Formats: sequence, C-alpha cells, structure tokens
Amino acid sequence: MKRIIIADDHAVVRTGLQLILEETDEMEVCGEASNGEELLNNLINNNYDLLILDASMPGKDGIDLLRDVKKISPCMPVVIFTMNNDNHYAIRMIKAGASAFINKETKTEYIIIALRRVLSGKHYFSPEQSELLAEIVSEPHKFEQLPHEQLTDREFQIMFLLATGLKNGEIAEKLKISKNTIANHRAALLRKMNMESNSDLTRYAIRQGIIE
Repeated sequence: MKRIIIADDHAVVRTGLQLILEETDEMEVCGEASNGEELLNNLINNNYDLLILDASMPGKDGIDLLRDVKKISPCMPVVIFTMNNDNHYAIRMIKAGASAFINKETKTEYIIIALRRVLSGKHYFSPEQSELLAEIVSEPHKFEQLPHEQLTDREFQIMFLLATGLKNGEIAEKLKISKNTIANHRAALLRKMNMESNSDLTRYAIRQGIIE
C-alpha cells in the first residue's frame, strides 16, 4: 500500500481526496497538513511514497515550498493540486521538481490515473501542458524572448499575484515577506518586462493565458 500525504489548507479538499483514494486498493492517506510549516515538520518525522500539494497555502507556498520539500524528501514524488490553470506556472513547478500539476476541477478518474503514473516513476502532463512543452522544445527561442520568461521564479510568482489584482501588502502577507521586498521585486519585474503598472501586467497575463 502506497503511503500518501495531502497538504491543503481546506479540510474539505483533504477529505475529498481521501474519499477518492479509498476507491483504490493501492493508495492510503497516512498524513495531512494544512500549511507549509506543518507539512515540512511532518516530512521530517515520517516517510511517504507521494505528496499531494496545494501550491497556495498559508505560510510558504508555491515553488519555495516545493523546493523545501525536495530538500527533505528528494526522492518522494510531488503532485501539485491547485485551482491555478496557468500552464506556464505548471511548467515552472515541474522544472522545480513536481511530477504533475493537476487542476482541482479535474475528474476523479484522471486524478487517479495521474497519481498511479507518478507512483510508477513517471511524470503526468495534461494535453495542454504536453502541447506547451512540445512548443518549448521545438521553438525555444520563441519562449525565451517572452517578457515573463526573463523573470526569476519569485518574480514570476509576484507578477502572477499582482496581475490577479492583489496589492503589495496582501502579497507580502500571503508570502510572509516584507512589503519592501515585494516592492523591490515589483520594480525589478516591471523593468525586465518593460512595463509601468499593475494594469500592464494584468493585460499581458490575460493575453498570454497566464490568468483568465
């Protein structure tokens, strides 16, 4: 029986995933966490075969949390389970060590297929992610020239949050870093992208399909 840990700040999501996994005969939920700190402490003291991780939880989240997880459990596969539909962000998460990036609205049967594939040592990509990866491989210069591809992972994360309408203070609280740090990242990413305002970021993100 494969030991699964679920990290999500919504109890209803953790319960829903547990019910889904109870339908299988090879996966069992043996651990839960509702924030990044709780997850990391759990991983230090226990061994699991797979982590299902919400990329947007209180405390550390996203790519930073994934990298911390990989430092503690480098061989444990991680499946990102999120409401974020951005395939560009999905590719960044996969490059950072995730084995799959699944939207929370995915049908149950596909969630199970994805988890089984990851547990077999492979990656799982949605058709849209596979198409984007193929484009990146076949036309790398096209993507290297896109403004958001010049950003660091942290800058991209902040760009995404700014584009969705969050203010510096809200982002600082969410990411648990100072407002000054957010302001510095904002200034740097606007400069790299040759943009002047959050509205510019929002229009760009919509045009590129980063947000809807």
